[in-house]
Amino acid sequence: MERSSPSPIARAPALASGDIVARYFAKRPPSTGHGTLLLPGAPRLYALLGGTSDARLTTRRRTSGALPRIGFIGPTMKIAHLEHGDAILFGVRLRATAWTTLFGGDLSRFADRVVPLSAIAPSAPPLVCDPDADPTAAFAPWLAARLAAASDRDRRAQRLIELVDADPRTTVAAVAAALRITPQQLSVACLHGFGLPPKRLLMLRRFMRVLRRLLPDPTATGRVLWEAGYVDHSHFAKDCRRFLDMSLHGFRQRIGDVHDLA
Repeated sequence: MERSSPSPIARAPALASGDIVARYFAKRPPSTGHGTLLLPGAPRLYALLGGTSDARLTTRRRTSGALPRIGFIGPTMKIAHLEHGDAILFGVRLRATAWTTLFGGDLSRFADRVVPLSAIAPSAPPLVCDPDADPTAAFAPWLAARLAAASDRDRRAQRLIELVDADPRTTVAAVAAALRITPQQLSVACLHGFGLPPKRLLMLRRFMRVLRRLLPDPTATGRVLWEAGYVDHSHFAKDCRRFLDMSLHGFRQRIGDVHDLA
């Protein structure tokens, strides 16, 4: 009797930069103007090339000291303004689940903070940027080395984000139940993996999905808000004040002058 061969072991596909990077951005001195607005949300990596003036990050009325030339910006709760003067700015906005793969540890320690990238990745290869290249090329070797050293995706973090994004009306209790953990365990997981408590994570991801849909299409307000789980316009307006410190109309006017979002 012929013996059947053992079934192959299912393996997760290798991680690629697209699993980690949400968006690259670049800003060159001739168009610096008012700097770059950073939308609330996931962490970012950046590099400042050239320039003679110090770069600074302003959140609300608080302005940081001089920023490191190559840095890590932790998850931001509010819109922030990065003024980089005459320096070229190269950057990467990470996906929400990238932290656990690239770094690990407690992300909440870096919420609304900027630190040198070497402080959280001392064994990573140096980041070498060519001003004539672009951010994709600048960060590619660094990301490739980090991905090669990464063991795997954090499946629970991935599943958590899928649950949050699948149902805009979901609750902290529902997400915890779906993951078969307690609300307290969910709180720890969210703070460590996303730098935010669960309720704020749910609110922010819903708000940012709506904001990105409304910016190019102002006429879609009512339909988009309802689909996203907002009760009415005032409900969304409250989140605009919470995360942008201004109304949607005021935000549109501001980006009309700034042009650059990251």
